[in-house]
Amino acid sequence: MSNLTINSVHYKLFLEKTINDWVVQEKDNLDLVSQNIIQTVLEALLKAERKEFLKIDTNLSNKANGYYSRLAKMISGVVDIKVPRDRLGLFKPLVLEIIKNDHEKIDKLAFSLYSKGLSTRDINNVLKETYNLNCSPQYISNISSSFLEIRRKWQERNLDNSYYAIYIDAIHLNIRRDTVLNESVYVVMGLRRDLSREILGIYSIPQESASGWQEVLLDLKKRGIKEVLLFVADGLKSLETSIHNIYPRSYFQKCVVHLKRNILNRVRAKDKLEVALDLKQIFKIDDLDDIEDMAINRLNNFIDKWKNKYPYLKRIFKEEVLSYYFTYLKFPFITRRMIYTTNWIERLNKEIRKVVKNKNSFPGEDSALTLIWSKVLEVERRIYDNKVTVLCPAKEDLDKMFFKN
Repeated sequence: MSNLTINSVHYKLFLEKTINDWVVQEKDNLDLVSQNIIQTVLEALLKAERKEFLKIDTNLSNKANGYYSRLAKMISGVVDIKVPRDRLGLFKPLVLEIIKNDHEKIDKLAFSLYSKGLSTRDINNVLKETYNLNCSPQYISNISSSFLEIRRKWQERNLDNSYYAIYIDAIHLNIRRDTVLNESVYVVMGLRRDLSREILGIYSIPQESASGWQEVLLDLKKRGIKEVLLFVADGLKSLETSIHNIYPRSYFQKCVVHLKRNILNRVRAKDKLEVALDLKQIFKIDDLDDIEDMAINRLNNFIDKWKNKYPYLKRIFKEEVLSYYFTYLKFPFITRRMIYTTNWIERLNKEIRKVVKNKNSFPGEDSALTLIWSKVLEVERRIYDNKVTVLCPAKEDLDKMFFKN
């Protein structure tokens, strides 16, 4: 903010209106406005501003001290102007601040449109209509890059030391490295001890592996998470092994909804209804008296019934991972519908997919992560700030479980 004190607010409003009149209200005639006229007016405003500043400056030794050249980047283009200065270097012109803010507004608008899934052509049309500004795909890419440091700070921020649950789910995107390939980007969401939800991070793991998951979990630990009661995820390769290495006291729940969907996608149409009913009998989410041993016994009967027709069922339910599908039965009954599936985070990912579906491919990993991050922040503010009031009656039981295993 300038150090002008006399009517500085009114002066700033006057400048904003003046600059806005040049590039917005007269946008259709912008090509008729010469750079010389804009330069002359800007320099006159700057000179008048310095004169006013020196008039009210209490330091009598401070005087005008020539000019320095500066390129002012405006919506209408770049203008080379002479900026007046004072001997003590205290003069900070409001004109330059207005010009800078003016251009930043355009950048924010372009990035906002980009983050909502508009193509570069659509964004160009909006800016052309509103500001008579043509923008290239590279311009949009550069704007996205300018938000990179902000995203990195968000990704590296400190987290709470304990969470009731952490949900992990994947988004599949085409990302260019040497060539364009379909890769998975993982969104990680936490259920905090105050029962609010928080997006903890966004991670790219081009080749899903135990080392990749270990890197993700170590990042969460480095940022402050010491205890997690439960992890909930789909059948992500090597994730459970990495969880037990980094958070050995944590429970792990494989998503039952994904499991059912995967099984039904691999059975014949005439068997789908019967298999679906059998699966419903295995996972009795609303049965208060159900226990893990009973559920596993029902699952074994299901496998025996269908294994000759669908041998892959035996491979899905390996003994070492069998219990991961029934972890929800160890938790208070009122919480089961919230932890037997990744539905919570899938709702978020559904919002993200609406944005990324218009992108044939991303020029790099950072471009993809920045776009997802911008959407995550928008959705998190709108939806996931809410506390999960249904868990309140079970909160005491959940707290006790942190020290059971």
